[in-house]
Amino acid sequence: MSNHSQFEAQTQKMNMDIHHKALNAFNQGDIKAAHLSCVEILKPSPNFHQSYHLLALINIQIHQYAKASELLKRAIKISDSAKYRIELAKTYSLLGISDGVISIANTIDIKQLNSFYELDTLGVILSRVEQHQTALQCFEKAIALKPTPEILYNYAVSAKFCGQHDAAQTALNKALRLKPDYHQAHFALADLTEDKAIDAHIKQLNKMLAATPDTPVEVTLHLSHALAKEYEKQKNYGLAFETLLKAKSQKSKLLPYNRQDDKRLFDGLYNSIKNLNKQPVSNTGSDSQRPIFVVGMPRSGTTLVERILSSHSQVTSGGELEDFSLLLKHASQSTGNSVLNHDLYHDSSKVDFTKIADAYLARTAHIGNNQGKFVDKLPFNFFYLPFIRRAFPEAKIICLLRNPLDTCVGNFRQLFSINNPYYNYTQSLEDCAWFYQQFKTWIQTWIEFDEQGTKLLEYELLTKNPEHYVPELINFCGLDWQSQCLQIESNTAPVSTASKMQVRQPINQKSIGSWKRYQPYTTDIEAFFDQQTTLRQMTYTLR
Repeated sequence: MSNHSQFEAQTQKMNMDIHHKALNAFNQGDIKAAHLSCVEILKPSPNFHQSYHLLALINIQIHQYAKASELLKRAIKISDSAKYRIELAKTYSLLGISDGVISIANTIDIKQLNSFYELDTLGVILSRVEQHQTALQCFEKAIALKPTPEILYNYAVSAKFCGQHDAAQTALNKALRLKPDYHQAHFALADLTEDKAIDAHIKQLNKMLAATPDTPVEVTLHLSHALAKEYEKQKNYGLAFETLLKAKSQKSKLLPYNRQDDKRLFDGLYNSIKNLNKQPVSNTGSDSQRPIFVVGMPRSGTTLVERILSSHSQVTSGGELEDFSLLLKHASQSTGNSVLNHDLYHDSSKVDFTKIADAYLARTAHIGNNQGKFVDKLPFNFFYLPFIRRAFPEAKIICLLRNPLDTCVGNFRQLFSINNPYYNYTQSLEDCAWFYQQFKTWIQTWIEFDEQGTKLLEYELLTKNPEHYVPELINFCGLDWQSQCLQIESNTAPVSTASKMQVRQPINQKSIGSWKRYQPYTTDIEAFFDQQTTLRQMTYTLR
């Protein structure tokens, strides 16, 4: 061996020794020591790709995702591997760059992966960007390697989104045999149980909820919502509602809802219309008509409309995309952890909406292979309507409006993202009613402002007479009529929203008036909406 080769070997051994030291420090939570060891290696050996990878993991842990992605690109440039590509896809997922996730994932051959961690990580990443069929391939391979409760749960969730309910139920039961207290699995299973399995699950859930009074709120909410679903199947609506009341009161003590926070957001929306009036819409943004924005209160029929539209051969479902809101937050340079900040409404003059539109279209180009139109169905995008209109003057916006009592009860009964402050209003029916009224007042104002580009669609009318309203909806979106838009049960695309079970049925009115099942508990919000109706009638009389 030459002196040069011997020196390289010695250097490599020394670097590996320091790297192992860095890994041990990282695994023990000593990030500072791990970082210093990586820097120690890279100063004399700038091509030691393992250090770039570990530095990326350190930056992911401290939420510096953009920096982590750059470090991973550096590692890939030196030594390309599926391991590094999966980590890069993970950082893009954390950054909310869905097109980046899919672009990288498409370069990875799942058949060549033999690491449980890599298969599970890639599967989770793919499921977050609505690629559930591909995610299932990852989870199936991972289960063959090591059938842990967590991987069985991940598989079951994607299987349920794809309509494979038997496979999902089998996987969840296996997961619960391995880990009986797995609260997320119990919640997922409650969608699928039938007959005697319902009784058995109710007994198990009640036992778990009674076992430890100091159970974390996340566990209590999952188990309680699962139990409420099972009671509802037995038409025991009183017990279902009492179960939810008890669990939500526990969360409310930890995270009380402040109406004033949301009031500032709604007030800001009206201010943003004034700003729009000062600047002609046609002078900003992109003339693209590719995105169709479907908005409304959660549980108001937005998924139904998405399924109708995506049944058309020229429309693809994009799911609940957060790309627009994230791009707007970045462009506005707003501070704070929340994506939506009320300060944004007061001054958006420095935001370049053409750049936002171009970036949004680039990020969503993978949807439908950049062909035809696609549906962006994020209900709370109603908070961004003035900005969406600035970015896309020609885009169609569809807003769902549903009976307030059905909507409020539906919101209260749903287990939304626990740590997302936007859903804190769902902790009581009274707060749901207040939030609904704020939403409805805003939407009625917006429709007057944007009557040509926004269509207000009533859920009850749509489901009662789809033969009339579905063709009207298709025409509004500038599409030729296709009869399959009436047969949404034939739409095989995955569904990952709360409506994943219902939308595989034909368009129907089964859920209309379902609030009446809980009528002893709805007295106050019935009175609230009656009062709102009276106030509107008085206003019209005065006019």
